[in-house]
Amino acid sequence: MVRRLALSLTFIALAAAVTARAETSFTADAATAQPPAASPAPTPVRYWPVVTGLAQALEISNDHTSRPLRRFNAPRPAVHADNPTRRHVGVDLFAAPGDTVIAVDDGRVLGFYPFLRAATGEMSYALLVDHGAYVANYGEVRQNSLTAHGLAIGDRISAGQPIATISDTAQLHFETYQAGTQHSSSWPNGAPQPAGVRDPTAFLTALAEQGARRMPGDTTTVQATSLAR
Repeated sequence: MVRRLALSLTFIALAAAVTARAETSFTADAATAQPPAASPAPTPVRYWPVVTGLAQALEISNDHTSRPLRRFNAPRPAVHADNPTRRHVGVDLFAAPGDTVIAVDDGRVLGFYPFLRAATGEMSYALLVDHGAYVANYGEVRQNSLTAHGLAIGDRISAGQPIATISDTAQLHFETYQAGTQHSSSWPNGAPQPAGVRDPTAFLTALAEQGARRMPGDTTTVQATSLAR
């Protein structure tokens, strides 16, 4: 009887020890287990800024193209290239009057003001957009661009969203600036490149090669991320 009781107690003790070891092992495994890796954030889509059917739509002028006066740092005014008074702060992209301008990246409308008078007499406007890492001037757009697209200063906009209309200058004058810029700059001839001005040539080249493009007749709706003003 005594022997049987002793064997029973020994069995109970062994069972308890095994259970304790299993619980300790489970707790340790749980403590060291790594959570599943999070899915990488999707790469933001950037858009070519002009919706046009022109054959030269993606041409980016530089020293090696047949139209070097449209490039960054070209002499201005172009009609007096042999005796300029200033330098070209942006790159002129091909477009037709009335073509739609869309946002390259998500951003916020920062400014809108008179920019350059077209040969027809129409005053074109500068549309400044804060894109976070940089500020862009979508220049030479029509005066009614904001109202025509339901926008106002301070509005949030999304990449690919229509934001303006090309004026009678028949081009989009595209400038880029360092983050925090509040106004476009003029570059007097003979002066150093203004602080904050960035050459957009490489940016536009990469955009033409890798960015998304919307074509005339594309009815895709791109909603603003917020209309807070």
